[in-house]
Amino acid sequence: MVDWIQADKGSAANILQLAVIQQMGLETMINKIVKSLTGLNGAMTVTVGTINLDIYSPPVISSQTFIVINEVSPYNGILGRPWIDKINAVTSATHQKIQYLIPGGGIGQINSDQAMERKCSAQGLKKSKQAQFILMSQADPNEVEQPNLALL
Repeated sequence: MVDWIQADKGSAANILQLAVIQQMGLETMINKIVKSLTGLNGAMTVTVGTINLDIYSPPVISSQTFIVINEVSPYNGILGRPWIDKINAVTSATHQKIQYLIPGGGIGQINSDQAMERKCSAQGLKKSKQAQFILMSQADPNEVEQPNLALL
């Protein structure tokens, strides 16, 4: 069981923290593929690799590929559009629920833990950095902070 997972229909990928993989003892299953990953806010991170895992949404089991990152986040992982689309889920931020069809008939439902959501959101706000936007025509190129990238 992995707690603190965000379902995000805006995410084009499923993402898990490296620490979660290590706690499960599955680090050797990571396919070491280093790529850059850019978030909606423009922040870039380098991935550790990918891992294939089964996701259990009672009674549906779906195999998913996760991008593994080693970054600080209020969530242990994100289930994005690949998972949402595969199980034909409908998400509702208003109702904080996910509903999906169960093969053979019926509807499965996952409810959000509102107290946990508030806690994760508060942690995320504490850890986030304020972005600074400068018109490049007005900026001195020597004073604009450049991202540190590692070439492997």
